[in-house]
Parts: sequence; structure tokens; C-alpha cells
Amino acid sequence: MPADTVTAMLKRRGFDVLISNPTDYLVFPPDWDEAFEGELYEMLKKYSFRIFIRDVIKNRRSFRVEDLLKYSTREWVERYLRFLVDRGVVEEVGGETYRLKSRAVFSFGDTLEWWVKEVFEKEFFSPALWGVRLGGAAAGGDYDVIADLEGKLVYVEVKSSPPKNVEEVEVANFLKRVEALAPAMAVFLEDTRLRMKDKIVPFFEGLLRDRGVKVERLRGETFGIGDRLFITNSAPDIIGNLAFCIRRFLTSRGFWSK
Repeated sequence: MPADTVTAMLKRRGFDVLISNPTDYLVFPPDWDEAFEGELYEMLKKYSFRIFIRDVIKNRRSFRVEDLLKYSTREWVERYLRFLVDRGVVEEVGGETYRLKSRAVFSFGDTLEWWVKEVFEKEFFSPALWGVRLGGAAAGGDYDVIADLEGKLVYVEVKSSPPKNVEEVEVANFLKRVEALAPAMAVFLEDTRLRMKDKIVPFFEGLLRDRGVKVERLRGETFGIGDRLFITNSAPDIIGNLAFCIRRFLTSRGFWSK
């Protein structure tokens, strides 16, 4: 799906797209094609597979099945590992030891951003860009995912690390990027099933206290600020949570509201 509309919306805001949709740091084989993209997209819907991929990247130079059993059973680890070996993402180097083929991949972040971009295009029929670097933007100009949702600009900050690794300055920078971009809707998405209220939500509450806005729990671990800014995670699943946020954003104002 073409993302020219996203580029045009950014251009009208005075931004130049310097970089978008980079592929250098994706967990893809050297000869990847659309068939592999489709397979990986479906696999990444599973939270257990995303956790598994993070462990593979963490141990990328050399690992055995035993190194990947912290969050999954042996049966599922072997099944996921076979998928990566068969698709040329991982190779066996002998003695039941494996390694990630790409030497450029150090983080799951880029692949997760790519997947969220695919979610917008495949599930919500919305053109999107990921890994966007904007010229003329404040706060560094780095935006994880930007989409065109019914002619409205949507920005999603994607975090692949657990809450304990997220600091207040990252939330502050997210808010600065929101102000610079002025999207119609923004989402702070963390790929975790841990509680957002323990650490992440208090960051938002503290940083926004002087603005007089309230962070409201909408359902589960999804929170909203004025039906335009949302904080959510992977419980029970990312696609469902994004769909909920989008639906609330699009329908929060009644038909007769001004």
C-alpha cells in the first residue's frame, strides 16, 4: 500500500522525510521476499514469538536451545527456531549451536516498528511509514511509525524493552515529538504484558501535571489522555489494543458534537 499520503501530510506540516522504512537492521534473511514478510508478520502476532526473537538477538553470536527457555517451553522454542533456520534467518554452526546470520542486528526495535507499520496497513487499511527521520523537526525528528488514518495523521512510539528499561526522559521526548508533529492521534506502545500503571503511567502524570490533563484508565492496561493520546501494551494483544484506541479516537465525539 503506497504511503505517499503520509509523506504529503508531513510535507504540509513543513517536514521533509529524510529516511523512512529502512531495512538494514531487520531480522530478515539476505534474500527475503514478500512471502517471507507475510510469514513473519503472522508469526510476530504471537507475543511468545516476539519474546523468543528478543532472546535470539540477545544471544545472536552463539546460542543453544537451552539459552532460550526462560520464557518459552522447549517445544515452542524448537518450533520457532526451526522456522528461523528454514527461512535463513538463523544458521546452525555445529554442536547444536546457532547464530543469527545478520551481523547488523543488535535490537528487536526496528523489526517491531516494521511490524506495527504492517499492522496499520494490513489490519486498518491505513498507509504508514516506519523508522522515519524528519528534517526540520524538534526532539531529534525520529518517529517510529506514522500513519494516515482516514486523512488524520497518527504517530506511534514503539518500545520493545520492558518498563524497567524505560526512563522518564524517553517519555518526555515522546511528548516533545508529539508537540512538534501535531498529529491527530498519538500512541505510546510498549511490547510488554507488565503493568503500565506501576512506572510508565506515573511518568506521563508527572510530566503533564502542569497542563491540567488527566490520565484515565480505559480498559486493562490501556490509558487515555483526552481521547487523542493513548498509552498501551501487549495485553492481551497489540492489534486489539490499537484497534480499541483507534475506535475510541474516531468515535469519541458524538455525531452532534461540534
